[in-house]
Amino acid sequence: MSEVVENARPTKTASGRATTPLGFVVSLLFVALPAVLFYGIVVRNISTIPYDDDYFTLLGFLNQLVALPSMSAKVMYFLAAQHNEYKLFFVHAVTWLQYVLFGRLDLRALTLFGDGFVLFLAILLWKMFLPQHNHLVARLAYFIPISWLLFQLQYWETANWAMASLQNTPVLFFSFGAIYLLVKASPLAFWGALFSFIFAVAASGNGFILIPIALLILFLNRRYKHIVVWLITTSVCIAAYAYRYNVMSSQTQQHHSILSTFHPLAPAYVIAFIGSAAGFPFKPASLILGFLLCIFFIWMVRRGYIRRNPLVSYCVLFLLLTSIGVAGLRSDFGLAQALSSRYTIYSALFLVFAWFAIVEEFLQHKRVPFLRNNPFLAAVALSVLFGLCLDAFGLIEISNRTRNLVQAMAAYEHPTSQNSLTGPSPKLVDRTPDPLTDEVNRRARPILAESIRLGIYRPPPL
Repeated sequence: MSEVVENARPTKTASGRATTPLGFVVSLLFVALPAVLFYGIVVRNISTIPYDDDYFTLLGFLNQLVALPSMSAKVMYFLAAQHNEYKLFFVHAVTWLQYVLFGRLDLRALTLFGDGFVLFLAILLWKMFLPQHNHLVARLAYFIPISWLLFQLQYWETANWAMASLQNTPVLFFSFGAIYLLVKASPLAFWGALFSFIFAVAASGNGFILIPIALLILFLNRRYKHIVVWLITTSVCIAAYAYRYNVMSSQTQQHHSILSTFHPLAPAYVIAFIGSAAGFPFKPASLILGFLLCIFFIWMVRRGYIRRNPLVSYCVLFLLLTSIGVAGLRSDFGLAQALSSRYTIYSALFLVFAWFAIVEEFLQHKRVPFLRNNPFLAAVALSVLFGLCLDAFGLIEISNRTRNLVQAMAAYEHPTSQNSLTGPSPKLVDRTPDPLTDEVNRRARPILAESIRLGIYRPPPL
């Protein structure tokens, strides 16, 4: 921060602000504190009990894999394995590797590994943020709201769920990494972008959104040889996804075929998805925030921001296309599904990139000390309040789900009757009776029993 201590021999930035060593320390602490809180809560509350899709994508996958007689059969099964609309190559590869190295499934380690990508994403955002700015303290100070928007537990489901943590955050890191390297426009960076694209597709299906974005970047820069290489790699990725792909695995009840789930654009769903960071505690606020963010980014396009910062613009385009894709696949579930905790990291990133644009266009050249810069102070105060409130909210939700998981697993280990469907998964929705949870338990119980028999997973004794 600036001019914090009068006798600390301040130095001048190019914009005329005075900075001090104390300012550096304070800025660094405010940037680091949300990460410390985030990982402190996550590490202390990681569950050792599978939840929902963990039974099918982790335990079920390993049950099938270890029973196969040869490596070639295992590889073919790895390529064919599918969960709903997705092939989770990255999730399955990490799970398989852990089993090969340690001979068992450790959900704590898998969740923590997935959560580590939030830190990697923060580092990548730092690399993108004001790269030409010539003073570290000012850059750190402006980065404070970004850190508090990113390291918060509104997306607690992703942060405390092994399968989700290995899918949702890595795809963002790899996708933004690919865009960042493509914009750098060096031959070595291109190969890095190519591998990032492969990992993004392996992490989640929306990695395929990189295909048109990358082709646009390469075409505008007349890198025609790189376009050919990108198209060849794209063909390989599509072929891997198409191998024994089951189009009749949609999650929606109305449509059994994945191809029939796509609907015309559902604007309300897209807007709610974009603004879902404002969905707590007043859900309709997500529509307001989503609408304001859309207006803001349209205004920035009209101001020519795309030309001044194509990197951020392409990242926002990736988020927007993901929003549209999710609406096409999930709008049957209603607007409440757009506000699901596992998706809110996308809304937080819309806010992050909006702050990027505000700093670059309006704040970084102001010749005002930080402690007198009212827009900056307001942004810091709001982001800190946002982060702290949602950390508290996330901690409560994680604690509640952990308690429900323990109760459900205890009911599985000590059933009231041989045919009881109680456990191992807790109620997914707050109603009685709960046919959705009964169906999950009906499918999860034999998977869990087989994992225990094979020594793949051992639930905690309760």
